[in-house]
Amino acid sequence: MKNKENTKRKLIWAVGEIIKMDGFESLSASKVARKAEVDRKLIGRYFGGLSQLIEAYVVENDYWMLFTDHIKEIIKSNSYSGSQELITSVLQNQFGYFYSEKDMQRLILWELTSNSPLMKSIHNARESMGQKFFELTDEHFKQTDVNFRAIGALLVGGIYYTVLHTIYNGGKFADLDISTEEGQKEILKAIGQIVGWAYKEAGDS
Repeated sequence: MKNKENTKRKLIWAVGEIIKMDGFESLSASKVARKAEVDRKLIGRYFGGLSQLIEAYVVENDYWMLFTDHIKEIIKSNSYSGSQELITSVLQNQFGYFYSEKDMQRLILWELTSNSPLMKSIHNARESMGQKFFELTDEHFKQTDVNFRAIGALLVGGIYYTVLHTIYNGGKFADLDISTEEGQKEILKAIGQIVGWAYKEAGDS
């Protein structure tokens, strides 16, 4: 059992290393097996195939996938329904995670620029988790003219684009340098303000 787990870890590691060096498009079962120094047949035996191995890698690196179990527990307990603080914290943490995790950046870039059934499947899984997360806000915004799902979409999309634009094109974005601590603080502050304004508007409407 220990050898099996070690081999699985090697294979997942190999996927990440190949992506860092050559991008997602270069992944193949033989290349991953060579990098991991294991028999390629073990990819099928332990994961079911290359696509499932890539999915295992994605699950370990995608912010929303990592948050899956926590979201499920929150929904199950119903302890934080409509919590402004929770929503703000999750979105701010997403910004910090996405800015610091190069693998996640590569994943989103691949998703945006490829026509891959695998990436569509991963996107749908992430979208499903995002929907469950935003269900936490539905009760608070019910019967108001505030569509927090639309606001959330703009925030999440804005986080992705702002980070990717800065990382890959360099320089400032909207006169903000998010490579600096000051710039990052301003983004986090803005996320909190936008969520706060949405909750206030819903309360006033």
